[in-house]
Amino acid sequence: MPEFGLKIRSRDIQTLIDQIRTYSPDADIETVMRAYHFAEEAHRDQKRLSGEPYIIHPLEVGIILAQLHMDTMTICAALLHDVVEDTGTTLDRIKKEFSVELAQLVDGVTKISHIKNRSRATAQAETLRKMLIATINDMRVIIIKLADKVHNMRTIMFQPQEKQLRIARETLDIYAPIARRLGMSQISSELEDLSFHIVYREEYDEIKNQLRDREHEREAYLENIKIILQEKLGEMDLKPEISGRAKHYFSIFRKMKMQDKSFEDIYDIRAIRVITNELRDCYAILGVIHTLWSPIAGRFKDYIAVPKSNMYQSLHTTVIGPEGHPMEVQIRTREMHETAQMGIAAHWLYKEKRKGSPRDYKDLTLLNNINKLYTETGNSREFMKDLKMDLYEDEIFVFTPKGKIIKLSSDSTPVDFAFAIHSEIGLHTTGAKVNSKLVPLRTKLKSGDIVEVLTSKNGHPSEAWLKFAKSTGARYKIRSWLRKQTPKTTEDTAEKPEPKKDRKVHRTVEVKIPEDEHIKLRKVTRKQKDGIFIEGASNVLIKISQCCQPIPGDNVVGFITRGRGITIHKKTCPSLKRLESEKERFIKVVWEGSENTMYPVKIAVEAMDRTNLLKDVADEISLCKTNIIRAEATVKEKGHAVFKFILEVKGNEHLKEIMQRLNKIRNVTDVYKLNEKVVIK
Repeated sequence: MPEFGLKIRSRDIQTLIDQIRTYSPDADIETVMRAYHFAEEAHRDQKRLSGEPYIIHPLEVGIILAQLHMDTMTICAALLHDVVEDTGTTLDRIKKEFSVELAQLVDGVTKISHIKNRSRATAQAETLRKMLIATINDMRVIIIKLADKVHNMRTIMFQPQEKQLRIARETLDIYAPIARRLGMSQISSELEDLSFHIVYREEYDEIKNQLRDREHEREAYLENIKIILQEKLGEMDLKPEISGRAKHYFSIFRKMKMQDKSFEDIYDIRAIRVITNELRDCYAILGVIHTLWSPIAGRFKDYIAVPKSNMYQSLHTTVIGPEGHPMEVQIRTREMHETAQMGIAAHWLYKEKRKGSPRDYKDLTLLNNINKLYTETGNSREFMKDLKMDLYEDEIFVFTPKGKIIKLSSDSTPVDFAFAIHSEIGLHTTGAKVNSKLVPLRTKLKSGDIVEVLTSKNGHPSEAWLKFAKSTGARYKIRSWLRKQTPKTTEDTAEKPEPKKDRKVHRTVEVKIPEDEHIKLRKVTRKQKDGIFIEGASNVLIKISQCCQPIPGDNVVGFITRGRGITIHKKTCPSLKRLESEKERFIKVVWEGSENTMYPVKIAVEAMDRTNLLKDVADEISLCKTNIIRAEATVKEKGHAVFKFILEVKGNEHLKEIMQRLNKIRNVTDVYKLNEKVVIK
């Protein structure tokens, strides 16, 4: 199994001191020794499950951080990181004995212990959230936690089997992706492989055996490549470091699963890395490689000109090497390589050159998004959901019509693109074109797409956007706008119970409606947000029925549900026929509509197929200032085309305008609103 730095064995404080002096001869060793002895005394009577003295764990965490060339303050915090959580030591004492800065680092990685009556998952989420918020102020907090997680995973074999699986899954789901998003591939790769070994043991062994069976063949192949390349580059007075690049087991497994490929189809099983001193040499070396071996189209990536959001820089190309074998090549400078391995931790390695403090690195997308998630989400469950979505994002690169490169997460849509350009553009988006073709706003973008956003002063976000907006920034701005549109109730709330914080925000404030009592209608009328007047009830939760999808202009009726407020149906809705025996639960409503509210409606367009038919239909819909939430196109026998859309409309008049326009399109034979039995899947 891959190892990180020095081999796993019991080591003493001198090992740590020697490691620190290799990169920082003038380090404050005296404070490191004080922190070690303080921790040793605090953990004196404690042992790990392995039987070793507990102090071995914080010491090993300190050594891992020293291998990352971290500053002495971080290493001291690593030595002390469990004393508050596992001993009687207080943060105040750490402040008194050492410093406020050191106490803040220790507090950042300390679990929340006072959560009562919460599930383990909730407690873990609260602790993770606390740690990540602390990371916004000082990124060393997450670096300490990741080093802590590495040593815990190295010694996980002493835990019960059930706990091994739980810890390994959490590491694979949360901590390894965090390390990767922070650019710390050295840490993330080890966490992935250690967790992979526990969670997917059979697949791990299979990949390990396949690599082992071909190890000598692969090593001989790469050695031949190295000799050929060194000779050719030597003719140009270039002497870079060339090495075979080890492929981590989980990386192979992930590619096989995500791309549905066999082991033999993974291109970068054979891979080399070329490290040079000067930036200009990277492109010269690339040219030499492409003259020696033919590049595979679409497999070249320039992360030097356009770095990843985690600071990663390198040239990637895949070529057809000797004997017709695909081979991946990475080319980068020494400093780029250190950053690629250690990510944000590499900042301390080069901080003297950059003349910046450790807190200057705040341009990482993940750290910015954590701040938005903290502001946006009201509970730990939502926080974890959005965090996981953010962690698993890969990146794509798209272009504005003027050629500007915009970095987005994979599966991003034109809505994400619009907000990436400017929040005002995102808030007024009404449509989009990709590569000069009009597309629905939920369309997934691909690297190289040229994206143009259509806007209108009357355009605005809808709740439906949250179903396909990918980026944290876009979702944050959409939710913020929607939240501002929710009216505050002016009713007397003195006798109402305090609403739960975890409750989702509805269009209106929810109150309890009697389930079995007959409503005596009073002459009280209140206008709800959707422009609905309800007689005899105030402050009632209103739900628009999805079976008939009424919109302003329809004749509607309210039906008092059991514990779920009032559902609005069209009077002609077939669903109401089975409820005729419960006439006392019907209530009169009047729907006047609201200018700023949009309603989803399903329509179908039937036509004889022709070139550009779908484009013409989409263009007409766009001219009506509406959003296409969803679209489906089917061509049946004899060229009979059926398009199904979910559109946002203001009411019947708006829908009528759209349908009239669509009916005038050449080859269109019918346009109609889909009834409750037709669902777009």
